Parts: sequence; C-alpha cells; structure tokens
Amino acid sequence: MKLSINRELLIKAINLVVKAADKRHRFVILGNIKLVLEEGFLTLTASDLELELTTRFAIPAGACVQAGATTLPAEMFFNICKSLSEDMVVVDAPEGTNRCLITSGKGKYTLSTLPAQDFPSIGTAVPSSVVKISQGDLTSLIHHTRFAMATQDVRHYLTGMLFEINESKLTAVATDGHRLAVAHRLLSDSYATSQVIIPGKAVAELERLLLELAKTTDDANLVGLGFDEEFLQVALTLTDEESQAQLDVSLSARLIEGKFPDYRRVLPTNNDKIASFDKEEAVDVLRRISVLNSKEVPGVMLGFAAQDVCQVGVHNKNHGDAEEVLAVNFSGEPIELSFNESYLRAVLNVLDGQIRLEMNQPSSPVLIYQIGDELHQYVVMPMRV
Repeated sequence: MKLSINRELLIKAINLVVKAADKRHRFVILGNIKLVLEEGFLTLTASDLELELTTRFAIPAGACVQAGATTLPAEMFFNICKSLSEDMVVVDAPEGTNRCLITSGKGKYTLSTLPAQDFPSIGTAVPSSVVKISQGDLTSLIHHTRFAMATQDVRHYLTGMLFEINESKLTAVATDGHRLAVAHRLLSDSYATSQVIIPGKAVAELERLLLELAKTTDDANLVGLGFDEEFLQVALTLTDEESQAQLDVSLSARLIEGKFPDYRRVLPTNNDKIASFDKEEAVDVLRRISVLNSKEVPGVMLGFAAQDVCQVGVHNKNHGDAEEVLAVNFSGEPIELSFNESYLRAVLNVLDGQIRLEMNQPSSPVLIYQIGDELHQYVVMPMRV
C-alpha cells in the first residue's frame, strides 16, 4: 500500500484509535495499528481483544497511490507523525516486504510491519438491543461515576461500570469497594430491563470520543448503545474541524462477565446526623490541609460537634498536624469520621453548590449528594482510625 495524506488529518485519525492498542504486548501485533487503504477511503483499527476502535473516512482523490493493507507499531507511528513538520505524509509499505517507509519533506523513517491478515478481530457484534441517549447525558453519566471504578481488583467486575436499563431510565454505577457512585438519566424511549458491565478502558475511551464529538456537534444528538450478551458497540461520526472531513468511529468492547453488587443495598437510609456545606469552600480546605497527607497517611478527620462548624484535621506523625474550620449546618449528636482525602475530594469535584452529608456511626457508610439534585448519589466508607 502507498498513501499520500495530510499530516493533521492522519494524526487526528490515529489519535481516535491508538489508545486501544495493547501496551502489554501479549501478542506483538496487538501493539500495532492496522491500516486498510482503498480507493477513496482509509480505515484504521487498534485492538487489545477486549476493546477495538476503528475509524474510516474519505480521502481526497490521489491520496490512494496503491491500495493495500499493513500494520504498524502504534505508538511509534503516532509519534513519528506528530513530530513531522511538513503538511503532507507519504506512507509506503510495498507488498511482500516487512518494512514501511514514512516520508515527509526531508524526513525519512522506516518501521517494521506485520501482515494485516494476521491482525485479530475482537468479533462481530449483533446488538439485540440499542439504547438511544443524548451524547450530553451519556458524557455526564460517565463523568459523574468513572472515578469510582477500581483499577485493579480480583473482583474483575469492579474494574468496570454497570449500566442498568430499567424502562425509560439508564443508571450508571461504579464502585471500588471503598466508595460508590450512582447516576441516573431519563431516556426518551422505554426498554426492557437489563444490566451490563462495561470494562473501564472502554468507558474511558467512550468518554474521550464523546468529548471529541462535543467539539463539533450538539449535546442533544442521540447516541446508540448497542448490546448483545457479549459486546457493547457504539458508532459515532466526528468532524475534523480543520479539514471538515467526517470520520466514522466504531467502538466495540467485550462486556465483563459477573454479578455486579446490588448498589441499592449499599445506599444508607438510617442516617440521623446531617451536615451541609458549600462545595467550593470544602474543596479549598481539603486542598490546603492535604499538604500533610501522604500515601501512608491519606486520611482527613472531620469533627462535627457544633451546629455551625466542622473541624477538619490531618495528623501525620512523621511531618506534623494541620487543622482548619469549615462552615457547616449540622444537626444530630457529635461525630468524628476519618476519610481518605482523595476519595472525598473526588466526589466533591463532580458536584456543585450546597453539599449534604448524611451520617450514622464513625464506621458506617456516609451518603453524599448535592442538595436539590436527585440524579447523583455517592457513598464513601470512613477509614478505620
């Protein structure tokens, strides 16, 4: 194959798929991007066999010098394209060789290739259900919950996000066992009740693609989430702002098997100690006082004894102590709780305005939400002191 193309358009296309490439290199070819060049179109694919991203777009007349296909090392190819200074790039991978020459202006780069026919496919999904939701609502659902997913856990289902469809409501849930995030959105249509667990990497890539989509399209545009028993499939059309080229992007992800915890049982309902405070003031206090936190001492103590103040403190036996006062409205018996400061601040960072904490015992889960907001609920487990 031989391709002559605008560098910025090629960079845009690579950027849409490159993060799906397998950095662990279980199979060498999964660290590559697959390029398929045909008259009038270029298709790029990257996969780790759990997530597959593909983008296909029209190319100008003359860009396809010789049709064909190959695979190139994903990160190296991307970095070379980003480093070039000329507007045009020629990618030449002669048939029957295992080398690709990339030229732009006076620059020449040679990369090893692997045969395109050896590039594995994640499989073909045939969605039995397609849920339509506005791209703005979907982006917001992910933004308000993704931070609570586990990054590594023997309970593999915790490394993903639960999507629960219940008639005309979509609920996203994430938890790592120490904190829980729940967000709801109403749908324009009604669907059969179902649950799927989407892998964390797929969730992150879907959010990234939605943010790219938001640059050129209206948040009210509908996105289709296609599900079957094994896969999630999402198709989006993005527009390159400079060239106005349209890039059709497909995301396919293998769903996580397993039983997600019943999040409703985790939401506490018997809290008799209530505190409310301003989100921005609380974040500022936590930011300042966390200077004395460390990986070994991540905790921050909240002491509620008076109706109008909360004592916020950090005790680090190696470095010292810190204490500040946060203005609150508090009702109930005095209580002291210790939280992982980063967990608490992560919840506050996705909320606004007046925040409400509902508490029971120093070791019981705490419910956190924004006053007047019925769409988002959070639970954080206190630390044992």
